[in-house]
Amino acid sequence: MTALNNNVKNANSLELAFESIDSCFGYVDYITAQIQKLIAFYNAGENDQANATFVEVVEVMDLYIQLISKVYRVIRTNLQGQSFKDESIQKLEIHLLSVIKALLQAKEKEDIIMLCDLLEYELIDNLTQWKIKVLPELKKLKNF
Repeated sequence: MTALNNNVKNANSLELAFESIDSCFGYVDYITAQIQKLIAFYNAGENDQANATFVEVVEVMDLYIQLISKVYRVIRTNLQGQSFKDESIQKLEIHLLSVIKALLQAKEKEDIIMLCDLLEYELIDNLTQWKIKVLPELKKLKNF
């Protein structure tokens, strides 16, 4: 009976992971839109709104990273032996975490120019790579 329960649990986890991939696309779109607002606030000198939006972007990024990490872990565990671009995901994840770290350092130093450059050229690019490369690859695995 325990083996059956584990199989059902794994199947449910895998199904939930694949459903969550659609949420990841939404997260990327939302975060990208918020980043554009954030850059506009900084460029307009609206620091109070920029600071509030920065906090929101960091919080939503944290949720996105947690979600994609769990989705990836469930898929990798349940689909052992299937071929997918493991190294692409790892490189993008490492880059994403390093961008977040650099953003927080720029914010701490109040280096608005560096902060905006990181947001516009690094973070948006990284999120775009997730959206056009990794998430579709993960979604295709549902058919295996």
